[in-house]
Amino acid sequence: MLLSQAFTPGMRERRFGRIVLITSDTVWKPPSADLLGYITSKGALTAFGRTLTVALGKDGIAVTSVAPGLTRTRATAYQPDEAFVMAEATQALPRPLVPEDVAATVGFLASEAAEALTGQVLTVDGGSAAMRAQA
Repeated sequence: MLLSQAFTPGMRERRFGRIVLITSDTVWKPPSADLLGYITSKGALTAFGRTLTVALGKDGIAVTSVAPGLTRTRATAYQPDEAFVMAEATQALPRPLVPEDVAATVGFLASEAAEALTGQVLTVDGGSAAMRAQA
C-alpha cells in the first residue's frame, strides 16, 4: 500500500503506470489452518488490488495480481519435499514451479503487451486451479 501511494502520483502525472501485486493461490484453497494469517493477508492484498483498479484506471494505471502456487524459493525452504510433490500432483503441468515462472508473468504484466489487462489475478500454478475446477 505504501509503495502504491509513493509511486501513484508520478504514474498519474504520466497517465501511465503498472502496479503488480504478488498474492497466492492459497486464497482459493487454503492448504492448512496454520496459514491463517498468511492467507488472510494475501486475500486482503487481492481485494486491495481490485479496489485500486477501480480507483486508478481512469488515470491510465493498470493494477494486476499474480497468485503463484507453491514455488521453490528461500521463503518456502521450510516446506518438506512431500509438500512440493503433492503440489505438483495437483497441477495440469506436473513440474516444479520456480521463481522464473512468476518473474516472467510479472514482466509480461509490466509490459506494453498487457496494456488492456487490469483488475485481474493471474494464477501461476501449473494449472492447479483448472484441475480443482474439474474435481
